[in-house]
Formats: sequence, C-alpha cells, structure tokens
Amino acid sequence: MPLIRRDIARTYPEHEFFKGQDSLGQEVLFNVMKAYSLVDREVGYCQGSAFIVGLLLMQMPEEEAFCVFVRLMQEYRLRELFKPSMAELGLCIYQFEYLLQEQLPELNVHFRSQSFHTSMYASSWFLTLFLTFLPLPVATRIFDIFMYEGLEIIFRVGLAILQYNQTDLIQLDMEGMSQHFQKVIPHQFDSCPDKLILRAYQVKYNPKRMKKLEKEYTTIKNKEMEEQIEIKRLRTENRLLKQRIETLEKESAALADRLIQGQVTRAQEAEENYVIKRELAVVRQQCNTASESLEKAQDTIKELQQQKYTEQFVSNLQTQLEQSRLREAELLGALKEMQDKVLDLEKRSSCLPDENNVAALQEEVKQMKLRELETLRSFREMQDTVTELNQRWQHHMSRGSGTGGGGGHWKESPKKNAMNELQDKLMTVRLREAQAQAELREVKLKALQLESQNQIHSKLIGRNEQERSALQDRLQMMANQNKALQAQLNEMKRKQAEFDCKSKEEVMAVRLREADSMAAVAELRQKDC
Repeated sequence: MPLIRRDIARTYPEHEFFKGQDSLGQEVLFNVMKAYSLVDREVGYCQGSAFIVGLLLMQMPEEEAFCVFVRLMQEYRLRELFKPSMAELGLCIYQFEYLLQEQLPELNVHFRSQSFHTSMYASSWFLTLFLTFLPLPVATRIFDIFMYEGLEIIFRVGLAILQYNQTDLIQLDMEGMSQHFQKVIPHQFDSCPDKLILRAYQVKYNPKRMKKLEKEYTTIKNKEMEEQIEIKRLRTENRLLKQRIETLEKESAALADRLIQGQVTRAQEAEENYVIKRELAVVRQQCNTASESLEKAQDTIKELQQQKYTEQFVSNLQTQLEQSRLREAELLGALKEMQDKVLDLEKRSSCLPDENNVAALQEEVKQMKLRELETLRSFREMQDTVTELNQRWQHHMSRGSGTGGGGGHWKESPKKNAMNELQDKLMTVRLREAQAQAELREVKLKALQLESQNQIHSKLIGRNEQERSALQDRLQMMANQNKALQAQLNEMKRKQAEFDCKSKEEVMAVRLREADSMAAVAELRQKDC
C-alpha cells in the first residue's frame, strides 16, 4: 500500500484533478488501484497502470472506472503486460523490432550501432499506452482508438513516430537520441493530433504476420526454458560427479592407509616368525643334545651292569635327581610361556579381518589346545614316574641305612647282600633312563609346539599377503573407476561447453532483450520521478 501511495503522487501531477496531496483524485485513484490489487493477486499492483486508471477517472466515477479497468486488463492483453514476468511485454518488443527492421531498416541499423535498444524507448509506450510520453490530448486520441482496436494502434503510432523522426535520429548518437525522445518528439503533434493518427494508419501492419511472430517468440522462449533446464541438469550432474570423485578419493586414501598398515603388520609377523625359527633351532639343538645324553646314559647303564655299586655313585645320583627337579621347574616355566603365546596367538587370530579363515584358525587353536592337553598329560605321567622312582629311591636309601647299621648281617648273608646290590644298580639305571626319556619327551613336545606356532605364523603371513593383494587389487580398481569418472566428467564439461557455445548467441540476444526491458522500466520509473 505505501508503494501505491508513493506512485499516486507522481500520476498526472500537473492535472487539477490529481494536484495536491490527499486530493479527491488521489483518493479515488488509490481506492481503484487497491481494489484491483486485492481482486487480482497474481498481478497485484504494477507501476504504469495508475496512468490508465487516472485517465478513466477523468471521465467517470471510481466504480465505473474500476469495472472498465478490469475489462481492459482481461480482454485487451494488459493483464499479461503487467504480470511479474512481463512475458507479453517481451513479445510486443519482439514484434515491434521486426516491424522496425522491415519498414525502417536504416534506422534499425543505426539503433544497433549505437546500442540504442528498443526496450529503452518503447516499453513505456506499451505499458502506459503513450499516456506518459505524449501530451494528454494526443494520448487520449490514441487511447480511444485502443479501446476499439487494441494494441495494434500502439504499434502503428510507434512506427509513425519513428518514420517522422528518422532523418533527425540517424544523425544523433545515443545520448542525443535519448534527449530527442524525451524533449522533442512528445511536442511535435501538440497542434495537430490528427496528423499523427493519419501517419499511423499509413503504416503497414499484417495481423497474420504478427500471429506468426508470436508463435516464433513462444518457440524461442520454450527453447530457452529447455536450455536453462538442460544447463541446470548438467550442472547438477557435474556437482554429483564431483562429489562422487571426492568420495572415491577418500576411499582410495583409506585403502592406501589400510594397505600400508597391512604391510607393517606383515613385517612384524615376519620378524616374529624369524624369532620363532631361531628358538626352534635352539630347541632342536637341545633335542640333539638330549639324544646324545640319552645315548650316554644307555652306555652308562651298560657300564653299571658291569661295574660295582659305590657310595660316590649314589651321591652323583642324588645330584642328578636335584638337577632333574630343577629341569622340571624350568619345563613348567617354559610350558607357562608357551600357554601365554598360545593365548596371544588366539587374540591376534580373533582380530584378523579375514572372516573366511576364522573357522580354520579356531580349528588350529583347538588342535593346539589338544596338543597342550596331551603335553600336560605326558608331563603328569612323567611326574608320576619320577615320583614313583623317587619313592623307590627313598625306600632303597632307608633300607640301605638299616642294613649299614648291622654289619654282621652282611657277613652272615653275602648272597642276599649281592642281590640287594644288583637291585640297587637296576633301580638306579631305571631312574636315569626314566629321567632321560622324560627330558627327551619334553624336548620333543616343545619342538612340536614351536613347529605348530611356526605353521600358524606362516599361515597368518599367507593370509596377510592375500589380504594385501586384495587391497592392492581393490585400490587399482578404485583408481580405474576414478579415471573413468574423471574422463566422464571431462566429456560432460566438453559437451556443456559445446552446448553453451552453440546457444550463446540466441541466449544472449534474449537476455539483452530482457535487460533492455528492465532498463526501459527503470527509465520509466526515473521519468515518473
């Protein structure tokens, strides 16, 4: 509403009916403009329409003026002219340019050379029906004919004005032509309006040709709309392709990081495998040493069968028994260490990303546990054997002490004494043999465990190698996809550039026309001010 109030003060400011703020003419004009803006909300209020309503109010009451204005808007193409898109104004400018090019080609060439566009002077003619360009008596004559014939008289009068001033306009530059349109042309027909009307009806006007031009303009607009939609679609596809490329680049970087991490893990596994192989070599050496010790023990057994039993040999057996217990403690510690390694391998196996090999790893862990149980069972059997032999040795020692207290008994029973001596030698030999076999069995079990660990680590290294190869393949595939998408993006950019170059002239021409229309509207507003 404030916009209507502001424009009403600029409508016919020199006319007695509208002169002065809050005058009767301004009030009724405001009522009519406000009423129409409420009735037709799509059009609302548009600058320039107030001059048409003002002319009607000079001739009739505000109710009748409102009815006549509504009829003019609906049946005389004025409503399409005043819509926010102003599509009808663009059509009128397009048709007028064709008539100018056809009937006044020299003037048209001069206008183009000076960049003096049609919309700069003709927009106000169609929007206000010459009411702001010509004096009121001349404009009233044109408005009367408009009520009878429609917009055809606007085209005729516009071309008649240009024909009458063609000689003067061709000699002027752009600024001179603007001054000529503002100060000279409006007052050329003050004394004789009929002269302008007669010239207007001498202008050639073909309604069929105008209909054809309307269809051409509609086709051009539709094509421009399709081109705009296509450009928008291409930009959207371009944006989506860029987003996809960014996503692929992130995935490629993640795969590269994962590949590097896999290589580091593989190096660590290889180092651990090397350490285990070294320990296995040491264990094998110990196994060979134990085998040699067993052979020596067997040789010693053979020698004992041929030699006599002495007290010094008994002390050596006691020392070896103590060493056997120490070795038993060491073996327990080694077994505990192996159990910790098995648990660590189980944890690492559960953390592996290859889901297809989890069942195989679990089966290997079960087999290792079974081996561990078998080792524990054998170790317990060995402990029972050692305990039994120890008890027999203690029994033998207690019996030897008892017999040592009664020397007369040895003399009285030499045969029995020799039998006891042989039994002692035999038990000692069995004890040495049991200890050697226990050591050999323990060393073999440890070697078996280390070999199992070596196999597990070898399989883990193989799986890591397979996963690394798969990651490399996937990285290569992602790189290929990235190259393909980049090529597709370049192709889309090339097509878009070709499409833009192809439609550049037509699009720019239409945009120039629209810019001219907007410039003319701005000029009209400035003129109204």
